[in-house]
Formats: sequence, structure tokens, C-alpha cells
Amino acid sequence: MADRDGAYRSEQPAVRFARDEDGAIAMIFALCASVFMVILGCAIDIGKAIHANQKLSSAVDGASIAAAKALKDGNLSAAQIPTLARTYFDENVKGSGNYADVSSFDVNVDEVNHQVTVSVKAAMPTSFARVAGINQINLPKSSTAVFAVRDIEVGLALDVTGSMTGGIKGASSKIAALKSSVEKFADILLPDNPVAGQKVRIGLAPYSAAMNLGTSLAKTVSNNKAKDGCVTERTTGDKYSDASLSDGGYYTADAPGACPKAVLLPLTDNKTTIVTTVKSYVAGGSTGGHFGAQWAWNIISEEWGDVFSGASKPETYQKVKDQKLTKAMILMTDGEFNTQYHNADSATQAISMCDNMKAKGVVVFSIAFNAPAYAKKTLEKCATPGSDYFADASDADDLDAAFASFAAKIKALRIAR
Repeated sequence: MADRDGAYRSEQPAVRFARDEDGAIAMIFALCASVFMVILGCAIDIGKAIHANQKLSSAVDGASIAAAKALKDGNLSAAQIPTLARTYFDENVKGSGNYADVSSFDVNVDEVNHQVTVSVKAAMPTSFARVAGINQINLPKSSTAVFAVRDIEVGLALDVTGSMTGGIKGASSKIAALKSSVEKFADILLPDNPVAGQKVRIGLAPYSAAMNLGTSLAKTVSNNKAKDGCVTERTTGDKYSDASLSDGGYYTADAPGACPKAVLLPLTDNKTTIVTTVKSYVAGGSTGGHFGAQWAWNIISEEWGDVFSGASKPETYQKVKDQKLTKAMILMTDGEFNTQYHNADSATQAISMCDNMKAKGVVVFSIAFNAPAYAKKTLEKCATPGSDYFADASDADDLDAAFASFAAKIKALRIAR
């Protein structure tokens, strides 16, 4: 109760303590709220910085790749490359909520090593972190794009079996679609204006119930037993390898009536020869996919340099290890591998060969062309791991896209740093 002086002298001590505690809590709450708001504000700044960092990284990578490609194509001089790089960078960062200020943009062009380095100094001004004395977050970026000026050897294992006469959306037949796609593939890898100093060669291994090597070569690899130009499996040595004839033995020649008309073409850089050969293919027979895998590998294998000699002689695997050469094999089919003669089933043999060639540094691509589920599983197992190496093509347009994608991958630019 209040006395005449208005003081609450009769108030109990506990009540007075409660009053004091209420004040302290209010003060603590106010302090905590302030700290919480600072933390929340800093979180917003950090979120903006992460976004800016990602956008800058993408833009710098895009600029270096575009510049390196232009350097490779030779359409621009070294002095013009920086302007192109800046154009690509600006285009990639504008209109997307980029929060960073770019203070410097430098481009280094290395014509000898075919690479372009883009370096950016950028900073994001903070809004809330200023309370903590942080006025900006620095976001320096650097990216070096290297045009992988490597020689290229590609073996194409192409399905020319009877089912390829069937119809498909976008083409008169599957075999017609294949011919068109391979022609476009050759155009990409063997352009009219090739990269100076780069050797690109493609070989063809069309397969069905056997492999037609042509009369002379078939006699060589079968110890003169092949009468129709065709061979099947090895029965001795390492059956699923690229071993030479001296190490792995001869191939058998016991598939009478199963010899396809399409003949193997060793490595060549003559695009006209490749296209003309593919256009001559006639489909027929059953599916021995492992024959295609075997010979698409043999024609790019250094072990066969004494057989495929001269302009068709494959380079060494050491050159692959030294990153001066890409050896690749593309295996395509529209059906299950269902034909074999002496060894395991065709799918098992093909997968074993794919595994063995990958172990030697060969990049393996595969295409399931309107193929059943089991065939897709075989091809997925054959391909180099990763979504970029297997394609499931349902029509002619998909087949075009698959071959084009693989061609781009084979000759791709890469981000070095």
C-alpha cells in the first residue's frame, strides 16, 4: 500500500524483485532481437553472395569456353578474343539478379597451348553485414578453357542386321536413319576446315551374324580359312581382348551363309570414303553385337598396327595416356545381341570387351536405337560410366542427336581450372 509520500513501502520484496526481473527480461529480449536481426540480415547477404558466386562462376566458364572455341576455329585474331569473352560474360550475368560489382575483367590468350584464361575481380556490397563491419564480400573468379587439340581415332560398331530394315519415325527405315546420322557425325569430326595439326580418323565395323573383313584381311586373320571374307570369334588366347594375332591367335571362319554384305573399313580421314561406304550398306542377318565391339576396337588398337598399316595404322595407347590422343568406340544396335558360335552369349562377350577396352583408355559410347530393354541394359553396361556416354534413341531425330552429342564429346573443350 502507498503511504502519504506515495511510496510502496509495504510492498513485499518478492514483488519488487519480480518487477525488476521483468525489466531485465525486456532488456535481454531487446538485445537478443537485435542480434537475431543482424544474424538474419547476414544470412540474407550470404544467400545473395552464394547466388552471385554461382552466377559469376558460370559466366566466367562460359566466357572462357566461347573464347577458346573461337581461338580454335581461327575466325578471330588473338586480339579480338578478349572482346568476345567479355560479350559472353556480360550476356550471362545480365538480367538475372546478379548482385556483384565487377571491378576488373582480364583475358589471357595462349595460342601455343590453345587455351584462354578469363580472370574476374568482383565484390558484392553487403546490406546487413555492415553492422558487423563487413562492407563487401570479395568474389574473385578464374577459368581456363583448353581446346583439347588431340588426335582422334573412332571405331563405329554399326548394326546392319535384318531388323534395321524396319520403319522408324523420321526416316524411311532404321538403316536409312543410320546412314544419315553417320554422315552428320563425319561432318562434325571431319569438317571442311579442319583444325591445323590435328589428325582425325574414323573406321567402320558393320556387324550382323558375323564380321565381313573383306577377302584379303579375312584370310590373314583366319589363317587362310575364311572363304567368304567373314570371321566369327577366337577360340584361343584372351578371347575378349585386342591381342594381336601372334598373342591371341586366329579368328574362326565357320558361319556359312551369315556373312553380311557390309565390309569393315579401317581408320581413314577421308570423309567421302566414310559416307560412301555407309550409304552402300544393306541390312540383313541376326545380331552378333560382340563382333562389332571386337572389330571397332581392333581397328583403333595399337596391337593391330601390323595388320592395319600405313594411313590406317592406329596410334599407341601411350599417346592416350599422354592426353595427345582420344580413342573412342561407339556401339549401336536396335536389338538384343543373340548370335554367337563358340564362347559365352553375345551380350556377355560384348560387355567383357567393353570393360577391357575401357581399361586401356578407350572411351566407349553406346546407342540403343529403338531397342528392347535387355539390349539397353547391355549397352549401358558397355558404355563409359556417366549419362553422356549412353543414348536411348527412339527415332531418327534422337539418333542424329546421339551421334552429334558423342561427336561433340569426343572433340570437346574442357575446363582446366
